[in-house]
Amino acid sequence: MNALRAVYRYWISILALAVVVQIGLAGYGAFYAANKVHDASINEDKFEDGFGAHIGLGYLIFLATVLAVVLALLARPGKRPVLMTVGLLALVMLQIVLAWIGGDVPAVGALHPINAFIILGLVGTLAGSQWRGKKMGMGSHAAPAPPPAA
Repeated sequence: MNALRAVYRYWISILALAVVVQIGLAGYGAFYAANKVHDASINEDKFEDGFGAHIGLGYLIFLATVLAVVLALLARPGKRPVLMTVGLLALVMLQIVLAWIGGDVPAVGALHPINAFIILGLVGTLAGSQWRGKKMGMGSHAAPAPPPAA
C-alpha cells in the first residue's frame, strides 16, 4: 500500500505543476492575442493559435485528474484526501464547461480563471499534505493519546 501512496503523492504533485503551467499558458494565449491585435492581424484562427497549448493541456489535466481519483481510491491516503481528489475532478469538469460556455457568455467565462485558482489551491493542498506525510482525517485534530497506565 505504501507504493501506491507514493505513486499518488507524485501524481498529485505532477498534477499541481501541470495546473501552474496551464495558468501560464492562459497568460501566453492572452498576450499572444494582444500582440496580434497590435499588428492588426488577428482573426479567430490566430486567436485560437495562442490558446492551443492551453486547450490541449486542459484536456490532459482532466484525464490526469481521473487517474488521480483512481489512484486515491487504491492508495487510500485517508477519507478526506479521497474526497478532495473527487472534488478536484468535479472542479476540473466545471472548468471545461465554463470554458465552453464562456466563449459565448463572457460573464460565465470570467468564472473560468477564478475556478482555475480554486483548482490550484485544492491540488496544492493535496500535494503538500502528501509530502508532509500527513494523513488527513475528517476531524480537525486527532484524539489525544491516553495517559500512561500507572
